[in-house]
Amino acid sequence: MRFSKKLYISPSLDKKCGTVKWKLRTGRPQPTIYIIALAKNRDLLEIYHSGMLKQKYYRKKANMPYIVGIATGYGGAVDLVIDMIEDVFRETGTYDVKSFFK
Repeated sequence: MRFSKKLYISPSLDKKCGTVKWKLRTGRPQPTIYIIALAKNRDLLEIYHSGMLKQKYYRKKANMPYIVGIATGYGGAVDLVIDMIEDVFRETGTYDVKSFFK
């Protein structure tokens, strides 16, 4: 599992970030956690429930998502995506999210 150095985290997870990342890596259940990853297609970002990472497809290194955000709840993930896109535009003047996070 790959995490961005510019990882965005919901305010409610600030103190639990290390534990949440460990649980994601080890496949522990986290029913309220959503991850935001760079899209593998032309889209900007994708939102996944943490349980999706348990599927065999995501265990292969080539299919592992590049995680740029961790949020509590789907609504929190959407809010975090909005913050990310606004920050990318503010810093770069474009919406090139992939180059901003890599």
